[in-house]
Amino acid sequence: MGNLSKQKRDILLNHLESIKQLCLNNNESLIAINEIELQLADKKYGLIWEEHEEQVDIEMKTKIPVFVEDKEREIISDSSLPFNFIMEGDNLHSLKLLEKTHKGSIDVIYIDPPYNTGSKDWKYDNDYVDKENSYRHSKWLSMMNNRLTVAKNLLTNEGVLICAIDENEQATLKLLLEDIFGQSYAIDCITIIHNPRGVQGKNFSYVHEYAFFVYKRNLQVIGYTDIEPEEIDWSNFRNWGSESERTDAKNCFYSVDVKDGEIIGYGEVLDDEIHPKQTEIDKDRVHHIYPIDVEGVERKWRYARQSVKDISKYLRAKDTTGRYEIEIGKDFAPFKTVWTNKKYDANEYGTQLIGSMVPDNDFDFPKSLYNVYDCIYAVIKNKPNATVLDFFAGSGTTGHAVMKMNENLGGNRKFILCTNNAIGIKKEKEFSKQFGEIESNLDVWEEWQDKYGIARSITYKRIDSAIKGYVHNKNQKTTLFEKEIKVGDLKKTNKLLEKLSAIKEKESINYDEIKTIVENGVLILQGIIKKGQEIKGIPSNLKYYKTDFIDKYKEDVDDYNVDDYLLDYIVEMVQLENHISIDNQQYQIVLTDEDADNLEIEEEKLSLCKRIYISDAVLLTKKQELLFNEKGIELFQIPQYYFKSVMMGV
Repeated sequence: MGNLSKQKRDILLNHLESIKQLCLNNNESLIAINEIELQLADKKYGLIWEEHEEQVDIEMKTKIPVFVEDKEREIISDSSLPFNFIMEGDNLHSLKLLEKTHKGSIDVIYIDPPYNTGSKDWKYDNDYVDKENSYRHSKWLSMMNNRLTVAKNLLTNEGVLICAIDENEQATLKLLLEDIFGQSYAIDCITIIHNPRGVQGKNFSYVHEYAFFVYKRNLQVIGYTDIEPEEIDWSNFRNWGSESERTDAKNCFYSVDVKDGEIIGYGEVLDDEIHPKQTEIDKDRVHHIYPIDVEGVERKWRYARQSVKDISKYLRAKDTTGRYEIEIGKDFAPFKTVWTNKKYDANEYGTQLIGSMVPDNDFDFPKSLYNVYDCIYAVIKNKPNATVLDFFAGSGTTGHAVMKMNENLGGNRKFILCTNNAIGIKKEKEFSKQFGEIESNLDVWEEWQDKYGIARSITYKRIDSAIKGYVHNKNQKTTLFEKEIKVGDLKKTNKLLEKLSAIKEKESINYDEIKTIVENGVLILQGIIKKGQEIKGIPSNLKYYKTDFIDKYKEDVDDYNVDDYLLDYIVEMVQLENHISIDNQQYQIVLTDEDADNLEIEEEKLSLCKRIYISDAVLLTKKQELLFNEKGIELFQIPQYYFKSVMMGV
């Protein structure tokens, strides 16, 4: 059958071509006809929405975003570690700059964008978008499309985008991701039970949300989840069923050698004419176990002799009624598409956790730390130097998760967090009560934003707290147990003491003491929870950037040269791309010939230097080149993409 819609479009396009011939001398009509042709030729399958222009799009037509470091918020806990970054400002500006410093070099992008519930949970151009807004979905899609299009360019070839979302935009987000990433990418949707208590809707109580994993097809980029020892599914290492006999695979008939219940080695493949018992015991009491079933049928092991050592850590010897059976069980498995675990509870491991780290914060619905941790763990468990980006950083959970992973697994994984400095709705209402309309009190509003904005008051403080350490549940103080037992009832007393001791050992519970008081022949037992559990800090370094702007053009300035102004912001770009600090000791920067001359004169400055970043406008002398080489200093040229020819297109 033919495509009726296409046939109709072709007829209209033919009509337009005829009309165009009649309007060859009318430019306005030709322009209008060309526009109609473009609309008719536009895509007719997939997600189509009303496109909207944001204020940030308008700004970038005449201005170039730049980063300015806030040195007061720099945190250095270990100078040997790479630097992480928080960027305050609109995330589209930050993404455009990251496209210069990190194109094709981000291993994981994890984002938790606004869910567009219609309950004033996000702003578009400084106005809340509520459920009555007829363009609510198209505004959200326009906002996401602009950012995800840039984000795609940041991923490495094996990079993965992870996007959390709820039911409000889950279906449209899937279509948007397909549109942006195309058929060469796989898109998997994971369901995570994050609120076991449920959020009551009109008909259902919602207990879950989603996470899309986007990655190139035909690549093994998602790792495996760990399985607790007691949950391992063990099965017989001996084959069964069809094609499981010895004659089906010669190299799979050999002994697994066991002593004192432990596998100690493997025998060679037996010749066909040798027929051993299932268990042969030698003079050293080593049990040589062969793949022979209880009926005496010679079968085969599931792995050949030449490859069994590769999987030996997954084998065990199990003593079963007088004979050993060899079993195989893996302590890992592919991630399932539904994640259920109490550690994903957004209240206990999100709201309560951030409450301990940043008291009196104004942040709604933070993610569970372990929800984010497991999402990125699936990708970068075995990538100790991975770079993780979150351009909807919110309360900084992604940064905290990266730090926690380094603490647990070792490594120097790095994070970049992009967040605006928006005020939470509670603080905004509080401002209105105290000062009135924002537009009439902009100076006070800026001070209020500096004090209560998300970037500085929550994101930064949380990372600072994770680096320096904090007290969990510091305001909590309750009696866990209080029991009265007759002194003579020793059995009941000992059982209770054992129970108390077992609970005391759990990480989530800490005791000041267990009191035992004897009064009138009665033993009183009390277990008191400590006021707070001290969480040690995780060594990390952090730089804090704010977005600023310079003009692309200035008509009132003669010989206006954008490059001259961009030079003032080169240090921030070098630091960001290399995750370092230009400290004028280990790392130095040379932007002019005079800078190079000064380094040559003040040679002592080079004693600790590892690397110098040099502008291509600088021409080193032979003497300088020899000096830097003798000191073992690496020389790196500052990329041209920091300058006018490229930055004008941002």
